[in-house]
Amino acid sequence: MMRFLFLLLLCTHALAGPLQLESRTMTSNTLKQAPAYTSAPAEGAITMPYVAGGSDVASRINDALYLAVIGIATPLKSGKTFPLTEGSGELNGMASLDFNVQRNDGRILSLDIEAEGCGAYCEAYVRSYSFDAATGRALSAIDLFTPGGLSVVAKEVLVERKRSYSEEIKSLKRQQAELKRKKAKADDLADIDERIDFNKRCLEREKENQQSSPQQDVLSYARFSLPQNKAVFTTGRCSAHVNRALDDVGDISLAILPKDLTALLNPYGKFLLLGQAAAVPADSLFAQVLHGKIGSAAITMRLEIPNGDGSFSGVYFYDKYRKVIALRGMKKGATLELIEQVAEKDQAKLSLNIKGNQLVGQWQGNSKQIPAILGW
Repeated sequence: MMRFLFLLLLCTHALAGPLQLESRTMTSNTLKQAPAYTSAPAEGAITMPYVAGGSDVASRINDALYLAVIGIATPLKSGKTFPLTEGSGELNGMASLDFNVQRNDGRILSLDIEAEGCGAYCEAYVRSYSFDAATGRALSAIDLFTPGGLSVVAKEVLVERKRSYSEEIKSLKRQQAELKRKKAKADDLADIDERIDFNKRCLEREKENQQSSPQQDVLSYARFSLPQNKAVFTTGRCSAHVNRALDDVGDISLAILPKDLTALLNPYGKFLLLGQAAAVPADSLFAQVLHGKIGSAAITMRLEIPNGDGSFSGVYFYDKYRKVIALRGMKKGATLELIEQVAEKDQAKLSLNIKGNQLVGQWQGNSKQIPAILGW
């Protein structure tokens, strides 16, 4: 029945237009009073996307974005601003945040979240989030590509990384030869030498990593985005903060065009990205907004995709109170063990089993065991 309803929703792609997307800026008296030298965001520095309309699709997308990006429940009141509420800690050290729309065509909504985080120093970074515009389902590469397709992508990403550093070394050596021909200043020659050495180290590191690590490890830290007419996998730069000035390559992206995607995608991926026959995604509860109950209390939960060792993080809240509780978890087969991350309190646990498109188990805390069930 659930898959029939999902297929019915997918059929609305042909009729749907772009989602109604708005900007909302976070406001707080705490931010107004924060001194300029702190790493807290200034008033007006956090701007989030918000899908208007009040539909189930809008709610799913908004819940996913607000929980994943800034760690709070989606603001319920309309308007151009929203209040800072107690969250899961995602805002800690965040100096600014904004977004760019990469695609919004009624089939896929794809957003880049651009932020600056501060600790010992400040760094800009980008996160990408994509959604099925007809259902609100969050999209990852695992949802759209076959396992064999992902293996091909991983290999191509590694090839692109080596190619980028090799090409940069060649370019720098041409510049070096030209500077020597013109009898350039010693400082300019020293700078080119340093850049060549840096990129040689990056290239050597890539070769070593590819020999010592499983090929698909590269995709576990790749950023996946879906701008118009392509799928893009972006991996991070070689440099640390201290030598970033030498890194002219920066982040490295592999863009895969429709003509090359056909052999890599599963039926759902071919439907969404290539407009082929309608198909439903495989059951996956990670990275999705889940709704359910602990006992009789309604809850909302989102769990990140597990790491290679099975560890993952997540958040949930009781719908009545909307105060976000952070989770850390471990996946072993079809079993999930989660522990609440609440300071100065006994840490309650959730033991859940994956059963199709549901999580079924128990909440354990305060010497109580209460039934729990969630689903997409």
